[in-house]
Amino acid sequence: MIEQLKKVWQRRELLWYMVKLQMKAEKKNKVLGFAWSFLDPLLLLIVYVVLIGYIFGRGGPQFPILLFIALLSWRWFTSSLSRSVTSITSKVGLIQSVRFPLAILPLSGIIIGFFDWLFGFVILVPMLFIFEASFTVNILWLPVLLLIEFVDIVGACLIFAVVGTYLADLSNIVQFLIRLGFYLSPILYSVKDVITSERLTMLYMLSNPFAGLLESYKNVVILGAPPTGYALVGAAVACVVFVIGLWYFSRNEHKLVKAI
Repeated sequence: MIEQLKKVWQRRELLWYMVKLQMKAEKKNKVLGFAWSFLDPLLLLIVYVVLIGYIFGRGGPQFPILLFIALLSWRWFTSSLSRSVTSITSKVGLIQSVRFPLAILPLSGIIIGFFDWLFGFVILVPMLFIFEASFTVNILWLPVLLLIEFVDIVGACLIFAVVGTYLADLSNIVQFLIRLGFYLSPILYSVKDVITSERLTMLYMLSNPFAGLLESYKNVVILGAPPTGYALVGAAVACVVFVIGLWYFSRNEHKLVKAI
C-alpha cells in the first residue's frame, strides 16, 4: 500500500495533467463552461430554499447557508463517487498504451470535485455576511474537516473504481444509493430539529458517520461552534475506509488491465 502512494506521488505531474484534461472535457460542450461550477450549486440551493423555506415554511433565517455548506460537501462526495465508477473503463485506450499507476484515474475525479467545492465556497462567502453567520476561531477546523472528507472519499472511490470495472450496473446502483443517502443525511435538515431523543441521536450519528461531518461543517462555518463530537466517528471511519480502499486497489490493480 505504501508503494502505491509512492507511485502516485512520483507521477503527480501526470495526475495534474489528467485533472486539467478531464475538467476541460467535462466543460467543453457547455455554453457556460466553467461557470456551471458556480451555477450548479447555486441553482440547486434556490430550488430547495423556495421549496422548503417558502412553500413549506420550514428552515429558519440561516437555512440557505446551512443548506449550502452541506450541499457543497455532499456534492464533493457524490460527484467523486460517480466519476470513480467509470474512471478505469472510460480510459481503456490510455491504460493499454501508457504504463502509470491506475489510482491516478479515480484521484483526478476527486480533485475535480474539490475544485467544484472551492468554486461553490466562493459563492458562499458573501452569503455568510448576508445571513449573519457567526465567525469564531472554530472556522480553523474547516481544513481538518476537509481532510477527513478527502481521506474518506479516496478510500471509497478506490473501492468503487475496482468494482465498477467488473460490474457495469454499478453506476445505477450508486445513483440510487446517492439519492437515498441524501435524504438520510442532515442536508435539508439539522439532526436536532428532527430527533429529540439523545439516544436516537447517538444511534443515528453512529449509523451514518457522514452525518457528524455535515453537522460539523454547519457548526464551524455558520454557527461559530466547534465540530460535533461525532466528527471523530467520521474521522475513524474515514481512516478505516482509506486503508481498506488502498489495500483493495493495490491488490487488484494488476488485474484491471486484463479485465478491461
